[in-house]
Amino acid sequence: MQVSVLGDLDVHVAGEPVDLGGRKPRALLGLLVAAEGRAVPVEQLIDQVWPEGPPARVEASLQSYVARLRRALEPDRDARRPADRLRTHVGGYALDVDEHAVDARRFVATVRAARARAGAEPDAAVAGLTEALALWRGTPYQGLDSPSLRAEATRLDELRAGAVADLWELRIRRGEHLEAVADLEQLTRLEPLRERLWALLALALYRSARQGDALAALRRAREHLADELGVDPGPELRRLEEAILRHDPELDVPAAAAAAPPATAAPPPAATPVPAQPPVLHGREAHLPRAAAALDDATRGRGRVVILSGEPGIGKTRLSDELTALATARGFRTGRGGWEADAVPALWGWTRAVHQLLGRTDVLDVGDDVDVASASFRQADALRDALGVDGGGAPSLLVLDDVHWADAGSLRLLRRIAADLATMPLVIVVAVRSDPAEISDAVADLLAALARVDPVRIELDGLSAADIGAWVSEQTARPVPEEVAAELARRTDGNPFYVTELVRLLVSEGALTDPTAAAWGQVPGGVRDVVRHRLSQLSDEAVALLRTAAVAGRSFDLAVVVRAGQSDDETAEAAIEAAQVRGLVGEEGPGRFRFSHALVRDALYEATPAPQRARLHALVAAAVEDVHAGRVHDHLHELAEHYRLAGPAHARSGWVFARQAAEAAAERSAYDEALRLYGEARRLQDGDPTVEAVEREPVLLGLTRALVRVGRPVEAWAPTRAAAESALARDDLAAAASALLTITDGTVWGWRVHPDYDDDAIALWRRVLDSPVHDELTRAHLTAALAAEHLTKPGAHAESTRLADEAVAAVRRTGGHGRKELAVLRLAQNALLRPDLLHHRIPLSDEIVERATRIGDPLSLASALSARAQNRAELGRLPDVLSDVTRAHELAERHRLSENRMITGWALALRKQMDEDFEAAEAAIGETEAFQATLAMSGNGIGLCQLAQLRDAQGRLPELEPMLRGLRDFHPALRELHQLALVRAGRLDELRALVGAWSEQPPLTWDYLWLVFATIRAEIWTALDDRAAATDLLADLTPYADRVAYSAPVGFRGSIRLTLGRLAACLGDVAGAREHLEASRGTHADLGLPRWVAMSEAELGRLT
Repeated sequence: MQVSVLGDLDVHVAGEPVDLGGRKPRALLGLLVAAEGRAVPVEQLIDQVWPEGPPARVEASLQSYVARLRRALEPDRDARRPADRLRTHVGGYALDVDEHAVDARRFVATVRAARARAGAEPDAAVAGLTEALALWRGTPYQGLDSPSLRAEATRLDELRAGAVADLWELRIRRGEHLEAVADLEQLTRLEPLRERLWALLALALYRSARQGDALAALRRAREHLADELGVDPGPELRRLEEAILRHDPELDVPAAAAAAPPATAAPPPAATPVPAQPPVLHGREAHLPRAAAALDDATRGRGRVVILSGEPGIGKTRLSDELTALATARGFRTGRGGWEADAVPALWGWTRAVHQLLGRTDVLDVGDDVDVASASFRQADALRDALGVDGGGAPSLLVLDDVHWADAGSLRLLRRIAADLATMPLVIVVAVRSDPAEISDAVADLLAALARVDPVRIELDGLSAADIGAWVSEQTARPVPEEVAAELARRTDGNPFYVTELVRLLVSEGALTDPTAAAWGQVPGGVRDVVRHRLSQLSDEAVALLRTAAVAGRSFDLAVVVRAGQSDDETAEAAIEAAQVRGLVGEEGPGRFRFSHALVRDALYEATPAPQRARLHALVAAAVEDVHAGRVHDHLHELAEHYRLAGPAHARSGWVFARQAAEAAAERSAYDEALRLYGEARRLQDGDPTVEAVEREPVLLGLTRALVRVGRPVEAWAPTRAAAESALARDDLAAAASALLTITDGTVWGWRVHPDYDDDAIALWRRVLDSPVHDELTRAHLTAALAAEHLTKPGAHAESTRLADEAVAAVRRTGGHGRKELAVLRLAQNALLRPDLLHHRIPLSDEIVERATRIGDPLSLASALSARAQNRAELGRLPDVLSDVTRAHELAERHRLSENRMITGWALALRKQMDEDFEAAEAAIGETEAFQATLAMSGNGIGLCQLAQLRDAQGRLPELEPMLRGLRDFHPALRELHQLALVRAGRLDELRALVGAWSEQPPLTWDYLWLVFATIRAEIWTALDDRAAATDLLADLTPYADRVAYSAPVGFRGSIRLTLGRLAACLGDVAGAREHLEASRGTHADLGLPRWVAMSEAELGRLT
């Protein structure tokens, strides 16, 4: 009897095949074969033969299968004689068969014998391994669905993989490296996670004078291991990579093997080899050491940014590959990610790079629904912590490619991480194109921010003719005449990718070394044209498939492309193989491929007529839905983009998927991406004649939420209004109220900017509020929002106060203490931010702090504490102010509340200035301004306001006059500070000409900034000795005589009494001035502010 399991289970008795029956009896026999003569208990056999659960009377079924197998294995046995083959044991069965009769057992024995002879008799070992591997016909125990048999099949597969590697190691050792390359390329494609195969392939390539291909193979190995397992290559691959880089003599072909090639070796081909990779080191000798210096810094705990810039194809990726290989050799953990020109999910490049680095996909998950700034705050912390914990403190390298295509959230995270690199063992490589046309404002801002962290800048330009000649000669193994190198340099401007494509084309024409050949005259002039010319060498079927792939994206799923292109598997495999051979695409993973360069994909895409592209986008979208049915949620971005590009006929599918993708992005707090997608959905809805109002409203409100979360609440009003009006048109008053209230969720400083107001908005809020359908809490919320709308309207202050009081009273009547009630009170408080309502706000701010504390809402509590600090400061309760601000700051830090962190940062910086610690104050201003630059909220200019007042305290305000002059129209506060700078510079005539008459002055905004800037304005106009201004300002400020001019974000101007004393002195009221100034001196002394005490005394000394 002969048993074969290395493939389908086959049994031959007396040379004839045996009918074993169906899958159950075949599985039973397989289990007995795998036991190698040992008895298998009945219980185990039942579990394995019926993994789905045993049927009724299962033992009877098992016995019937045993009986059938016995008849098949021993057809001539007398039924009354005990079976010789399938024997009964106590509690089970066993199969008695000679080990040489089972191909699997014979395979194992032969491999062991061959390995034992490998050292002394390598040729015999090769023969033995070849014999053993010839026994294989397919997957062991193929078609038998049993857990034990699957495990046994895996064991045998592992043994086979080891035998294959042993065989090629021996063959390479005896000089058969040229023959090894093709088979090992195929083996690594089939089994990309086997590091030993990659090592053998790299060694074979290196010994075949293909160092670049050897390093590329190791890079592919690293990418597969990172993508599939989230691990780095093992020590063997890392040592081999380092050895290749330094041309270790140990890697050379042994002398004996080189002198005596095997008789079966094929003669060297006559054709010129085609380069597999673009040049890296030639012409880049000076760049790699500069980049490597950043690795040295990281090993000492000081992170660095390396910026690689240049045109497409200039070698940014290859240089970063070399740096990655060097980092790996030094023990760095590495990861690479990048972005595509096509729409990809938010943080796409970061996610892939971090996954490769740490083997985790959840590091950048935010968890809560937060604004975009807080999200990047938390992501940076999470990455820093993960590098410390999962990285074990080892230095790390992250390569971020094609950053010019990165989304806003990715850019924000990069700025945040870069700001903290000085204390992290991390090198970040930023690869970006240099053409200004491809650099958005956001990327330009990023590069400006990175300039402040002392990056290593490497700007790549074209290779010289000498470098091109050296590289082409090395890759093609033949001398390249100087005139050829010069012509290549002239035609390509030394662009390495262009050089590679042009050389490949000329090699295929047999004309590389002869510039006078006709082929040189026919070479197209641009790199994309060269790529297209090379594509024309492929079959029509291959080009069609690649064109569909180009529409699918830079990376593509072959199954999707086959389905979209209505091709068949055989044709597709042939086309992909042809493209791989020509270096146009590479394998990215099982069933996934990637164009070797964006320029290859661009060449195909741009050559496809627009109508055909639109049709292909529709086909690709449909194929994605089909191939990934059940997992469509993972492909929402792709579907939205393809249907968008498919044209008006697919507008509905486009906006539906864009909305779903936006919702998915919002769930991850990726609101920059959500904003883009909601905007896309809205535009596509405009092109869909079938869309209904009830379908538009969720998109409009998604836009509102996204705009608020990215710090653009003023812009959020337009979609809010549109959604509310649409709901009203449908007579859905509840939906209208819900739409309006969307804009109130998450705003820190409201959705109006002083002095703007909107009568139409007030009317809309009023119309919805007047509906009787709302519950009391909703009505209170609408009332508070309407109060906030009135705050900026001239003459409506009384109405604003009345509405705010009404909303507060309604909340208190409900008796609730939840988040909704708290949101109403916070909104009402914002409607009371006027200097005359301080005592109105104080009890409310205390109540809000108490409620936020009770429900444990850190965001509301941090905001409430900051607001209460402002109120207490105006009363001169500075110790209480510091207590509230410090507590709010700690909450913001602990819970990563970025907007609150910025607000408390400004408050603490201002406190240092009040304490006359000017050096610390300036440092805090710079730190907070840098932090604010990573946010997407309003408040720009606060840093300059604080710095101007700091310089004023130092007697240096005139230094800032040019800057303030240039920005005076940016915000009224900067206008006032510029005028004060002119006062301090003694340029009063210039000031008079600039400001004009007092009667022409614009009013100051009547809000929490008013006291600070009213005191600054008083200093300006008393310096101009304008009695009319002094009279008006004295009347305006007198009601607040016992207050302190304090605004946490922008400034502190001391006791209001000091300003009143100056105004009275300007008007000649010496007695009144003295009274105010003496009072201010006492206040400043009580507050522990010696500089302000001195100012009060100086003003007293000027009185006559």
